[in-house]
Order: sequence, then C-alpha cells, then structure tokens
Amino acid sequence: MKHWVIAYRHVPGAPAALRRRLVTDVADMLRTAMDGDDGQVEPDGSLLLQLPAHVAGVDMHKQVRVRTGVASDHGARTCIPLQWEAEPGRHAFPVFTGTIELEPMSSRMAQLTVVGAVTPPLGPVGGLAEATVLGALAERTTQDLADRLAEALVEGREEPAAKAATGGPAAQLTVADIMTVNPLVLHVDTPVRTAALLLFYFDVAGAPVRTDDGGLVGVLSESDLLAVQATPRLGLGGRAEDSRVRHRARTVGEACSRPAHVVAPDATVSEAAAMLWDADIGRLIVVSGAEVVGVVSRHDVLRALLRDDAETQAALDELLRARDDDVIVQVEWGVATLMGVVTYHSTARRLAQMVREVDGVVDVDSQVDWKIDDLVPPVLP
Repeated sequence: MKHWVIAYRHVPGAPAALRRRLVTDVADMLRTAMDGDDGQVEPDGSLLLQLPAHVAGVDMHKQVRVRTGVASDHGARTCIPLQWEAEPGRHAFPVFTGTIELEPMSSRMAQLTVVGAVTPPLGPVGGLAEATVLGALAERTTQDLADRLAEALVEGREEPAAKAATGGPAAQLTVADIMTVNPLVLHVDTPVRTAALLLFYFDVAGAPVRTDDGGLVGVLSESDLLAVQATPRLGLGGRAEDSRVRHRARTVGEACSRPAHVVAPDATVSEAAAMLWDADIGRLIVVSGAEVVGVVSRHDVLRALLRDDAETQAALDELLRARDDDVIVQVEWGVATLMGVVTYHSTARRLAQMVREVDGVVDVDSQVDWKIDDLVPPVLP
C-alpha cells in the first residue's frame, strides 16, 4: 500500500524569479539538499545522490537514483516530477514518486511543496516496516528535503566559475555543441495532418510533444506518421495491436511514441550515441534542469564524425600540450598520426587510446617509439 507524504515551506521572494530559478537549477538544488556538490548528472539527466535520513536520533544515509521531469504549469502552480529509488537495493527500499511544486502566495512569497507517494518494498514485510518505521521516516525525510530545497532556492544560483581558456576546442564534443536549439514543439491535440505539414515545412524528422501545461509526453517522428498511413497489421500480439492503434490516430498525442527519451546537455556525443543505439530511436530531447532546451538526432551525432580536420588537430594539439611527452600529431581525413618517443611502451598505448577517443578522429596511426617495454615481462635466465 502506498503511503502519501507532503511537506511544504514558505519561500520569500518574487514568485516569477523563484520559479525561473527552480526550473533552471533544480538539479543543483537537489545536489545541495541531499549530499552537497558530489552528485554528478548522468547522461540521461538522473543524479546519484546520498539521501539524508534520521531514525531514532541516528543519521542514516542511503544512496538513491534521483530523476526529475520537465516542468509543467497548472494555473499559477509549477510542478516538476520527482522520483527516487535506492541504488543498489531498489527492490529492498521504498520508492518515492511525486512532484516538487511552487505556488505564489503573494507578490513577495511562494510556497514550495514536496508531495508524493512512497511505495514500500517486499510486499507484506515492507508493509509492516512501513507501519512501524518507514512511514515516519518517509515523512521526516520529505520535510527535511522541502526545508533544504527552500533554503537552496532562497540562496539563489551561484554563477559557475569561468572556464579557463584552453586555446582550442574540447577533445570531446557535448550534446550542447551539436543539438538543435529552439526546436519545433508539437501540441498533443494538433491534428496528424497538420503535424506532418509542420515537420515537412521545418525539415525535421521528429519533434517533442507537450501538453497545455507544458508537460513533455513523447516524441512524434516520421516513423510514427508512417504507422498512421500504413495498412494495419493483421493478427494478434503487441505489434499488431500497436499498428491498429496508430492507424486510428487522429492527433499528435494519439500517434506519438511515449515516453520521450531525454539527455543532459553536458553529456558527451559518445554517450548520446550510445543512448540512441540502445533505445533504437532517432532523437533525444535535451533537458536542462526542468526545461526542454533542444533536440539531438542521429543526424546531429554524425557531426562529430564530420568534424573538420583543423578543429580536430587543434583539439589534439591542446591534449598533447597538457602532457609532458615528446610527441606530435598530424590529422588528415580524420586519421591521426602520432610521432615521437616516450619512455614506456604503456605510455605510447595510452596516448593512442586517448587520441582515438577525441571526436573527429576515425583512426589512429601510432608511430611512437619507446625506450622501455614495460608490457612484456623480462625473460628470466
């Protein structure tokens, strides 16, 4: 049985500014509220954090995987989906599913609320633990999280320190470098024919789909529109049923694929490529904080392979400049040729691997020599 919890805190400040700050910096605020600044944003936008909890006066911290969704507005109230589950041990610890909400109380005050349901683990055993210990623990933890989020919201956003100039492009491109910003966004109630015209007019193969309140529900692609036009499959099974449902679709909400797969703007192109491959999809929606900031497609990922030789050369020069090795590199048609001498054979191998991982490099020709072969064990007499 689910256990519903709710906690709130009044936050001083102009509600519009507080909303902007919450939507933009929700990930940073969760890091601050849970375990400081150690949690890192994963490529899919999730965070692995330490959730602070207190039982019988004893501090108990559990590592949890935290996920937030895209912000939606319900009247004056802004809602950001929030979920966390233990990792490892997701089947042995409660799962929280709910929202972070911000609602204006006056022109100088807003109310921050954390509300949701805690699902106890392990069936009846988990239900007993919920009734005795976990229920009270969930309530205290939720209130503590609301308090900490409110404090982080009041403190405001700290501007990130300016990055030192490197003199050249980054070795690895990020999603932010290649994504399409200000993408076409479709409404769930848009007729399928209108959506097809929009995709054709804007020359895109897919677009995110949102509701009236701004919530992200899925992605409409050319494949979805083909399914609407195609003759329905005959027979039983999931594919046949999906084919019939798609054929009957008249609106974008009925035709689109759900859910939308998201990626963080700081994810590398390699990570985005792996997500596209694993999910067998054509595009990822780029979400920063709780905002949709772009779309990255398979076509965009190809840009990393088509990186100009001059830019790849500059990135490799910068990479080697940071090392104390007597090695130079030359790039031609994506092939990086390494030349020079290093002390150890293992160093030459590591250099080749590092260069291979630089976006724009399609192959490595290592002509680096070494003085000591530390990879082959010496022959004992």
